[in-house]
Amino acid sequence: MTKQEFKEMINQGIVLLDGATGSNLQKRGMPAGACPELWITEHPQVLQQLQDEYIKAGSNIVYAPTFSGNRIKMEEYGLGDRLEEINTALVRICRENAAGRALVAGDITMTGAQLEPLGDLKLEELIDVYKEQLAVLAAAGVDLIVVETMMSLQETRAAVIAAKEVCPDLPVMATLSFTEKGTTLYGASAESAVVVLQAMGVDAVGLNCSAGPDKMLEVLKRMASVSEIPLIAKPNAGLPKLGGDGVTVYDMDADAFAEHMKAMIAAGADILGGCCGTDPEYIRKLKEAAADCPKKNKDPKEKEADRIWLSSEREVYPFEKGQELDLGQGLDFTADEDMAQEAAEGIFDTAVDNAFELMDDEKDAIRFYAGGRGGQEEGQLLLNAITEVTQMVHLPVVIAVACGETAETVLRAYPGIGAVECLAENEQEKEAVFNAVKRYGAKLVTIDKKIICC
Repeated sequence: MTKQEFKEMINQGIVLLDGATGSNLQKRGMPAGACPELWITEHPQVLQQLQDEYIKAGSNIVYAPTFSGNRIKMEEYGLGDRLEEINTALVRICRENAAGRALVAGDITMTGAQLEPLGDLKLEELIDVYKEQLAVLAAAGVDLIVVETMMSLQETRAAVIAAKEVCPDLPVMATLSFTEKGTTLYGASAESAVVVLQAMGVDAVGLNCSAGPDKMLEVLKRMASVSEIPLIAKPNAGLPKLGGDGVTVYDMDADAFAEHMKAMIAAGADILGGCCGTDPEYIRKLKEAAADCPKKNKDPKEKEADRIWLSSEREVYPFEKGQELDLGQGLDFTADEDMAQEAAEGIFDTAVDNAFELMDDEKDAIRFYAGGRGGQEEGQLLLNAITEVTQMVHLPVVIAVACGETAETVLRAYPGIGAVECLAENEQEKEAVFNAVKRYGAKLVTIDKKIICC
């Protein structure tokens, strides 16, 4: 499936996903503690029967059960050397069963390993883990990619970067899990998730798991307030509780689930499905409800065409296209000796103090400049400074660079959407900077400090 075909499918009406997989397979015989991916390859008929029921209920897209088929998770089961074999088999089982009746999505999620600085996993290592699995899924013939049940925006970015580099022509959907307050476990807001991921080029974004549709409605509305791409809603069947036999059950039946999902359609959801606690009956009821609830007409005029969003991992910042930014002196590591000396030692206390002054003076953003020397070393200095400063001072980020490699180093790892002031003096470096800006969804600041899209 191409990205254009995906867009055309969304334009035709509500698209239905499947419901829960793991919990339903356990009801049908998969033992607790088993590696789901391996068990399914050994009992393919169980998955095929479940997915057949979903397709008959109305699912337009079913998820291949490759959820935890990345190397880190597979090695926990001692199956790292069978990653390609198992992922390929899972996609084949789904494709043969779907037989053109539904699309098959390659499903990936968090690895369970912690990224730096909370853990030891480096960003590039995580990207490589995702690239390995995605390459197998693409070769096996999935129609699209879904990155789901994500609790970290930075890890979601890593998966999206991997998809763009391994299978750039396949549509990518991304869903995160949020609390009722609209933040992920790692603190990303619903709005920042949308702004960052749509700028990076995902084809649809939304939420899954978390809680029931009643609890997630306000979160979806917040996402809709900044979304320029299709929205996904795949919540749980309400809240879990232990039944009398010790089995987890959910407090929302199929009728109530479908009724609450009508409000999500009205709020702007384009792609609907169910997560934990749902089964084919939920999808059947959802299809009936969707037929009675017209899809929201998203008039492009309703969107503020001249609005430009910058974002940190936790907050979004609106600007008008062409708005002249008041950046003040910014943080210039060539002009401030104290900042430069501290930065050489990996300390940014003075930079933080200066950034607080910029915030007190109501500047629009923090401009970071390290001399334009270029290369990964300058990029790493800027990245380290941004990481330390923005933990304390909540303003959007502008980096002033003269080298494409510097822009690439910063933008690839920065977990938000920043702006770039290009100081390059030759066309080759200008092009390299602009390419990095486009690749990671950043914005441009012109020489007269006006913010624009690249």
